[in-house]
Amino acid sequence: MTKVNEDVRPSRTPVGRSLGFERSLLGLLALVLLAAGALALVVGSGLLGRFRAGRPVLDPLLEGWVGANRVSFLAGAAALGAVLVVVGIWWLLRSLRPEGRPDVPLADEDGGSATITSGALAAAVRSDPEQVAGVSRARVRMAGTEQRPHLRLALSLQEGVDVRGVWAELDDEVLDRARRALGTERLPAAIHFQLDRAAGRRVS
Repeated sequence: MTKVNEDVRPSRTPVGRSLGFERSLLGLLALVLLAAGALALVVGSGLLGRFRAGRPVLDPLLEGWVGANRVSFLAGAAALGAVLVVVGIWWLLRSLRPEGRPDVPLADEDGGSATITSGALAAAVRSDPEQVAGVSRARVRMAGTEQRPHLRLALSLQEGVDVRGVWAELDDEVLDRARRALGTERLPAAIHFQLDRAAGRRVS
């Protein structure tokens, strides 16, 4: 099970890499294809007239223009294909790129600054949930960006533990301490709970 905390307003940001761009692009493409398919179905069924239903898919005027300008058409098609290949490779590399683990910059009122590495911050935060009653193991890592960092916590819980009590202690103490350490009022966090398996009993 996974709990998400962003103080007041729930957010999907800490749960995984942001997929807003991919979802928007795929949604737009799906709408275009759906509209094209619906239009073809309406025209082919004759609802817009028998003449339109019987016409070829490629308009004769367009077919004549392609025949008269074959070189220009092939050059344009090759350029469009090259653009699509480049966009596809860029999209693939973007999707396969490992998610960043940002360092967190800190600044004080006197103008001084320091940077906490993501590994050091994760190690510091991990010691807190491991002290919570019922938590046997904890894994913590940073995600997001320097401007919007967030936490990922994976906690292994002992059998029979009060999950609500663990969640309340994490929210009231562990995450609050992490926010105060970073000097921020908001620190999105995704917490994944996993129950430990009960030890098997030997039969003699």
